Amino acid sequence: AQVVHVANDDDENLFSLSFRTTPTTSKGEAHILEHTVLCGSDKFPVKDPFFSMNRRSLNTFMNAMTGADFTCYPAASQVPKDFYNLLEVYLDAVFHPKIDELSFRQEGHRLEVTPKGDIEFKGVVFNEMIGSFSNPTTRLWNALSAALYPDITYGKVSGGDPKDIPKLSYEQLLKFYHSFYHPSRCTFFFYGN
Repeated sequence: AQVVHVANDDDENLFSLSFRTTPTTSKGEAHILEHTVLCGSDKFPVKDPFFSMNRRSLNTFMNAMTGADFTCYPAASQVPKDFYNLLEVYLDAVFHPKIDELSFRQEGHRLEVTPKGDIEFKGVVFNEMIGSFSNPTTRLWNALSAALYPDITYGKVSGGDPKDIPKLSYEQLLKFYHSFYHPSRCTFFFYGN
């Protein structure tokens, strides 16, 4: 593991757990995993510890993000006890997540019957990416990247292409987790006093 600490007199303390994640498809495995690891862990088996922390914490920043070749989990607080509580929850989330199939269906994709009786795809990430793909600039960027970099991670849609997201299986998500979420692939970044 790599640990970086920018020590200074700032009361704003930040940590970020960053993993090198390089998807080989546009099924959204990195993005869905980013959401799913925050759906309960060994020490914190509640359904949604991320939102529970957000309501009870004095954090000044708390999030998770997926890029083309990384996934990171940053949080910040000016209260030392709160900072270390957040760190403990995030560490357990990324290194000991539950990743159950129900959370995968909730965060990734599932079939749902509408009130009219139609069957549609649903899922938090699926819906986020439908929204993202409604932007013409995003669609152009994704098409250019796919044409310029067809054989490497930068040619894939790390957030997930809505037409490809339903092709991701639970087993593929677990395989992606075991391939990329390991301390040797993580940069532990700390900032503050």
